Amino acid sequence: MKRILALVLVAVTLVASLGFASLADASAVSADHGQAQGRGTLTAAGDGIAILGGNGAVSISGNGILWVRDLAGGAIIEVTGYGEKKEFADGWLQYSGFGGNAYVEGTRIVVVLAGVDIELSAEGRGRVILWGHGTYELSGRTADWGTGFGARVKL
Repeated sequence: MKRILALVLVAVTLVASLGFASLADASAVSADHGQAQGRGTLTAAGDGIAILGGNGAVSISGNGILWVRDLAGGAIIEVTGYGEKKEFADGWLQYSGFGGNAYVEGTRIVVVLAGVDIELSAEGRGRVILWGHGTYELSGRTADWGTGFGARVKL
């Protein structure tokens, strides 16, 4: 429980410092490690924080706190499992105590999971930040998540 709380605090800090809206705009490429360009498919597994934003489809599972936002409207959002859902006036959906699966598909979507046992696959165009411990695969290349700035990936 303490580990999940610590991850949540880090997620909130990262999100506040990076800004969710900028994550959904896949126009910039960072010089950090774990980076690729174009359209593609990403798979990842680990513990920590996964922040995904862009156009496409995301399938994610794990235990912790899940946030979802549909910036363009019309996204498909399917969440199964347990947890307490809360809707915010600015469009954010929060699932506290999340333990299950989520599928989100659309344009200008943002999906964030802070927790453990995270498994995800994403297809489309956008940016991903993975912070914590785990591995990811993109374009046939496998790499590790990291602490510090984590792994920044552009699909």
